[in-house]
Order: sequence, then structure tokens, then C-alpha cells
Amino acid sequence: MTQLNERAERETQIWDEQRLERETYETVLSHANLGPARQKRDRFIADAVADLRDKAVLEIGSQAWQSVLNKNGVNPASMTCINISQTELAHGQGASAEMRFPAEFRLMDAHKLDFPDAHFDFVFGVAILHHLEFEVALREIARVTKPGGRILFVEPLRLNPVAQLVRLMTPRARTPDEKPLGLEELRIIARYFEVSHHYSELFHVPAAVLSGFLFKSPDNVLTRTADWLDRVVLKAVPAMGPFYRTVTVYGRKRA
Repeated sequence: MTQLNERAERETQIWDEQRLERETYETVLSHANLGPARQKRDRFIADAVADLRDKAVLEIGSQAWQSVLNKNGVNPASMTCINISQTELAHGQGASAEMRFPAEFRLMDAHKLDFPDAHFDFVFGVAILHHLEFEVALREIARVTKPGGRILFVEPLRLNPVAQLVRLMTPRARTPDEKPLGLEELRIIARYFEVSHHYSELFHVPAAVLSGFLFKSPDNVLTRTADWLDRVVLKAVPAMGPFYRTVTVYGRKRA
């Protein structure tokens, strides 16, 4: 079995057996996930998907359609969701039926997409690329994206020091092969797509962790101040972007 197949098999088993323990991780970062920085990211995403009603769309994953599309009232002309895990796929399929969101769900490895070239207008995913052999997956995503087609991916970044500490404290919240994005991965994406980056949460991360002990609401004076400071820093020093907690990559396939 090749190294890539072994990696895919490990990910499949972990997700099928639901081995991850994310309760502590989600609790520690709950105010980050619901605070003003997340609200701004959600607005960025809503603008990016607003015109997809007549488009063929692929999600790498099987549940992010809820927050990316359904939450924003967007039903594409065709919607396909893939996942390497039958358990995760079933979760998405069940939610789709319950919410009456029309989509096709297919068990598939994102390293080997079973679709023709130039098939989709839009490809997206949330916290998914960092689980994959990065350039192999990007090549496949670019292959199935139409000329001028677009991508949108929300991914964690590995250079944020507080996020590194949280990851260190919660090893059972992640798979052994996952690797948050860094400068190398951002450069790989830029080879295939003309992209813009929405960076989120630098000072907002420690502020949000502290906020969980001081405030009931994640939208408070501490998290709002940290979010404002994040925006000031990023405007003054754009090169700081990769040190933030997350990046939303939005781009168009290169000619």
C-alpha cells in the first residue's frame, strides 16, 4: 500500500469510528468560534456564494454546506458532497434530508476525484484541506474546476502561537496526519488559483479564550477590541496574515 493510501486509510478509520475527542478543544475556543471575527468571516463567505444558484458545486467534505450554503439561502443548480468516511457522509446525508437541502452524497477520496475535467463551477470545503496530501488534492481540485471557476476553503493556520498551544493541549482532538496551512501551502494554492485571503484572529484568539471566563456572550468589549486590533495590524502589515488563526481562501482558476 502506498504512503498516500495508508494516510487515507488512517483518516477513514478515525472518522468512521468517531475517535476524535473535541469537547475540550471546542470549549476552549467557543468564544473564538462565535465572536465578532467569526461573524465577519461569515459575511465574507456569504458574499462569495451569493451567485451560485445556477452553478454546479462540489463540497470536499459532507457537512459544511450547512454553514456555507444553506445558512445563506443558496441552493445551487447541482450540489455534490464527497467524504472518505461513510460515517461522516451519513451525517451529512441525514442533515440534508432533514433540512430538505438537495444534494448528492458520494463516498470518495479527495486525492482521486471521480469526476471529469472542468466539471464544477465552484469547489469548497471547511477545515478539510489540512487533512489531505496538499498538492495532490489541489491538483485534483484544479482539474475538476471549470476555466474561470472558483474555490473557497476555510482552513486553520499553523503559525499562530496560541492555536499551537491549544493544539498541543488537546492532542486527541485531531488526526495524526493533519497539518494546518503555512506559507508553503498558500504558495501551492496560488499556483493553481488567483486568490485573495481573508485572515481571521490573531489577538482575537487569546482574547476569546480569556473571554470565556469573563463574559457570557462571545461578542463583548474584549473580543471586539481584539478583532479591531487584528484588522489594524493586518492592514498595516499584510505579511502578518499567516500568523492569524484561520484563513479563508477565495479564488479563481488560473487560465
